[in-house]
Amino acid sequence: MSDEGAATPAEPVSQRSLWQRLRGGLARLWQAILPGKRALAGASWGAVAGATFFVALIGTPLRPGFGRLDLLAGIVLALLVAFLIGRAAVLAVKLLNVVPSFLGWAGLAALAALIVALSFPLPMPLAIGAALAIVAAEAVLGGALVLLLGSEQPGPRKRAVLATAAVAALGANVWLAAWMLDRGDTGRLVKPRRPDPVTVAPLDAPDPSQPGTYGVLSLNYGSGTDRWRPEYGSAAKIKTSSVDASPFLKGNEGWQIAMRNWYWGFGFEEFPRNGRVYYPDGAGPFPLALIVHGNHHMADFSDPGYEWLGNLLASRGIILVSVDENFLNGSLYGGLEKENDGRGWLLLKHLELWRDWNKEPGNPFEGKVDLDRIAVMGHSRGGEAAAIAASFNRLPRYPDDATVPLGFGFGIRAVVAIAPSDGQYKPAGKPAPVAGVSYLLLQGGHDGDVSIFLGERLYRRLSVAGDGNHFKTLVYSYRSNHGQWNTVWGDQDLGEVESLLLNREALLAPEEQRRLGAVYISAFLEATLKGDRRYVGLFRDGRAARAWLPQDDLYITRFEDDSFRPPADFEEDVDVTTGSASGATLAGDGLALWKEKDLGLREGDGTKQNQVAVLGWKNDPASPGAAASYTLRLAEGGASPETGSLLVFSLADTGEDPPDPKAKNKKKDGEKSDAEKKEDERQKKEREAKAEQDEKEGKEPLDLSIELATSDGIAVRLPLSHFRALPIPLRSQFTKLKDEKELYGADWEPVLQTFELPLAAFVAARPGFDPALVSEIRFVFDRSPEGVVLLDDLGFAATASR
Repeated sequence: MSDEGAATPAEPVSQRSLWQRLRGGLARLWQAILPGKRALAGASWGAVAGATFFVALIGTPLRPGFGRLDLLAGIVLALLVAFLIGRAAVLAVKLLNVVPSFLGWAGLAALAALIVALSFPLPMPLAIGAALAIVAAEAVLGGALVLLLGSEQPGPRKRAVLATAAVAALGANVWLAAWMLDRGDTGRLVKPRRPDPVTVAPLDAPDPSQPGTYGVLSLNYGSGTDRWRPEYGSAAKIKTSSVDASPFLKGNEGWQIAMRNWYWGFGFEEFPRNGRVYYPDGAGPFPLALIVHGNHHMADFSDPGYEWLGNLLASRGIILVSVDENFLNGSLYGGLEKENDGRGWLLLKHLELWRDWNKEPGNPFEGKVDLDRIAVMGHSRGGEAAAIAASFNRLPRYPDDATVPLGFGFGIRAVVAIAPSDGQYKPAGKPAPVAGVSYLLLQGGHDGDVSIFLGERLYRRLSVAGDGNHFKTLVYSYRSNHGQWNTVWGDQDLGEVESLLLNREALLAPEEQRRLGAVYISAFLEATLKGDRRYVGLFRDGRAARAWLPQDDLYITRFEDDSFRPPADFEEDVDVTTGSASGATLAGDGLALWKEKDLGLREGDGTKQNQVAVLGWKNDPASPGAAASYTLRLAEGGASPETGSLLVFSLADTGEDPPDPKAKNKKKDGEKSDAEKKEDERQKKEREAKAEQDEKEGKEPLDLSIELATSDGIAVRLPLSHFRALPIPLRSQFTKLKDEKELYGADWEPVLQTFELPLAAFVAARPGFDPALVSEIRFVFDRSPEGVVLLDDLGFAATASR
């Protein structure tokens, strides 16, 4: 009898291989935990619950315009939109039959809604990956709970697996919540290895951030018809007429504009003039300053956010107006395009009111305003708007439509820009020209919104030459952010939800950042509007007022007044051997890197519109006396600095490694000898060790020497550190993410420090040295073995600002 077709006896367990036994065990485990319809339904609804939470979170700051119900309305609107998008996505994939039916409509709707909810400012792969991971966690949690809590209890093995899955998913939720709520850390803040060794005498003036002697009064003026704010409605102390801003807002149209007009109750032709006034309790006349906020959600009113500054300035004898331009801001319905000229123009229309009130009998401000001493100030887009106002103030006609008259002619003496934009409006397609004013620029190194230092463009193009009354200055505060200058904005540079990604622990405390602003803004206005020139010293060298400023911050400053004359500002041509002044020449000796370039921004293709010299050196340890150098040779009689004058230049450490001068003669990597490969490896380890040391102990500032030579053969050389330390590169980590390059670009942006070296110091170092005979200025790279620096604006200036 044949045994063909007979059943094969089972193989004894003892004869099975380890792999066969393992595979069999995994198969039985899978059968035990294989999800059924109940588990899949629970997974779908778990994902739906997670999606609902995230969508609601995204909806909280939408503010569609329903007054007290705005928060709820935003959440409901976000959920409705997400639901419709999710259902549409499900319908599409169902019709295309590309998704397994067991996922269910609810699961697909949750997935689509969650991806919408996670529209954080993240690189797309990371955003999608995060969305999928959260969907998976919520699905596992929902499916496990349904089975564990159901009437039909699973067996012990399956129950253990489900409980483990539920705990893991719950742990993932807790971790995510903790990560989102965590403020970050200060571990990635850079620090110099040692403080600046130079002691600077304190400024002989009182702290400008302290209240003055005047009592402070306040009132609001406005249209009297504001729908949302009584202070500009029925409670407005002074009623104001509206103005037609439509010439400055052309191209803004459509349903979004209709929705904005519905929210505010007026259109472009009827812009109100609303302001919060903080003024001294005294007879006056007082200088007048206007400050305007920038772009923020229009329903989260920004103008109350400068009360801290208003109270301070009023107590010190300056009227401050916080101007309301919230109706020019963005919202759920979109933002306006190229509206910054309108923002600037509106500031001037406010000044028209003050001109009328100053001579109006019975007005609270009759005779109290000195209209020849005015400052316009702004934050973010408001900073650019302040500069535009100063430009329009001197122009007779609107550059983009000459049928619109300007010609305001107010006595604007000063402009303050806080983290400003630049180039959002270009008159006739060109950068806005600003002249005849002093300029103060404040920028934070941890500004998560305007993270590129755009204000430097205006600093560069604003000329104060030939005007003895004005100067320009900038202050770069490493730990300041964008919003904390305004109490409404706070530390949420990316919005209320997206800002959960930011490393906010690295920021100055809010009151510290505003104290910094109080010091610089108050001192600037004391100097420019009230004529107290003692405070100019603060801007020439902030170390003279270090006790007034936050101690746990790093600062970079620039300064220039009308006395500055630069034989080399590197803007004139592409010839690296010629200076800016006629007959001035430039030469390098032993440099590993020498070129001129336009400074780039941290991210994108834009530039700072500022040409600088790039100088790198890598000295040979075997030849310590042969240091590289860079020399400016003055034309005969081209500069006659006096003994009391200053040698001035701006300098920055790039933090880069210079190219190896010997590398040009080396073979390609594939052809290197064993000795060369070992040397490369040694240098690599050395760089890594140095980077680790810099992180632990702080970075060692670069140092170099400045040598002045005269036409009669005398040369004097002094180290740069004799005057002040060169700032280290201030690298910023804006978010809690390990890699944020796609969000913010490079981790730092070059900011140059102005150095003012008294020529008297060189005279003291070498008797017989005559500054009037200086013929060469030489940068000798003899104090740090290697480095790369940026050099700009090399010349002479008077010792004291006039």
